[in-house]
Amino acid sequence: MNLLRTHLAREPGTGIPLEAGKFEGETMRFIHKMAAAVGCSALLASWFAIGPASAVEETKCATPMYTSTSVQLAEPGRWAYTYKVSWCVQDGQITTITPHVTHEADGDPCTWVTSAEEAHIPVQDGSGAWRAFNMGEFSCTDGIANPWAYITVWPDGASSVLRKGIGDVIVE
Repeated sequence: MNLLRTHLAREPGTGIPLEAGKFEGETMRFIHKMAAAVGCSALLASWFAIGPASAVEETKCATPMYTSTSVQLAEPGRWAYTYKVSWCVQDGQITTITPHVTHEADGDPCTWVTSAEEAHIPVQDGSGAWRAFNMGEFSCTDGIANPWAYITVWPDGASSVLRKGIGDVIVE
């Protein structure tokens, strides 16, 4: 520590002591980068401590939980994607929608990246229905694959797949 303190307390290239509170430029940048790295590590550690526990926790409903039709999209030998939602209804109103995405990199050319977009939007037709959307992302050696789907759910437990696709292509 004394070696570092001596190094920090001298004017670069002259050996003249610096004024109190001043440090060499490169050393100061290193200290800021090190502090940033330690801070990021602490944030990541706290997320890992909290994240998985909350991800495992399932939504609790006062009434039976409904589950939608599943959407399955795939490029065999590359990737597979499945999306569905579950939802709770209380007093004729949808109260909670929980997405369920499963993915599989089906070979070496692709790896799963993330659920790139997720949305739950009430349908404005007076039926109490909601529209759920998810778009996944696979990184492949020849580009990116984005499977996606819209699922409409109703308070009576019914569901239907509105649209699904891969990138800009709608799949029937």
